[in-house]
Amino acid sequence: MTAAGFGQQARTISVITPENVEVNYQLAGVITRSMALIVDLVIQALLLLCVVWFLNVTSHIGFGLNHILTFIGLIASFCVLLVYNIFFEMMWGGRTPGKRLFRLRVLRDGGYPINLISSCIRNILRFIDLGILIAPSANATCILFGTPGLVCVVCSPLYKRIGDYAAGTIVIHEQTSFLAQSDVTSAQDVSRAGGIGDILPKVSNIDRVTPHDYQVIRRFTARRASLEPIVQAAVAEAIARPLLIRMEIKVTIGHQIQYADVLAAIEQRYVEENGLL
Repeated sequence: MTAAGFGQQARTISVITPENVEVNYQLAGVITRSMALIVDLVIQALLLLCVVWFLNVTSHIGFGLNHILTFIGLIASFCVLLVYNIFFEMMWGGRTPGKRLFRLRVLRDGGYPINLISSCIRNILRFIDLGILIAPSANATCILFGTPGLVCVVCSPLYKRIGDYAAGTIVIHEQTSFLAQSDVTSAQDVSRAGGIGDILPKVSNIDRVTPHDYQVIRRFTARRASLEPIVQAAVAEAIARPLLIRMEIKVTIGHQIQYADVLAAIEQRYVEENGLL
């Protein structure tokens, strides 16, 4: 994984997959990340106001419920401040509402989708990035208004804040990816509708597939489900295009992501004709 374009220009990162295919991303810089953060902070502030309003409305309730309601309010505040980011990053594949608005996405180093552990680490350390420091002995809180995270992002060649370094994550621009999100959705619909059943009859000249080719295809299909659609499409096309020419396969590709189905069909035909399990 290498970075390029240091300085004022947009920085890009190149990821080499196990199939030896290079995938390029444009990294999200300080301005877009800050704007996405502001949107998320505004949403969190509104949610906290709702919690405070609820506590005020229910404060007059007696029957010994005040302590229980206060506890519920504290839990709700904790969820807004911490669970908010983790929840959306896991539900939307590395995107919070702010990141989704500005077409940003969090990935793990190497281009892998974010997982729960990485999301928890980067968001727990967000308080350090924001400069919220609590000194229990002095009963005081120091707020540095995001200075630690800002300095770290500006100085980092990969635009990483402290939480990103600890979690092993990067933030990218989605619009610079190989496949637009709308295309990914429609391509997946086409793939589900047809699948490899429509491609298998067109797979011929399987003897031109070398054992090395088969191993590369098998490695890709085994990890296909764990790849982001944009990475899956780019890797599949890079592997499938030379094979289609060499095997003289005539197949219509409606969307880039369908190359993955082509590889699955070639793998199945290879297994059938060579008696592999």
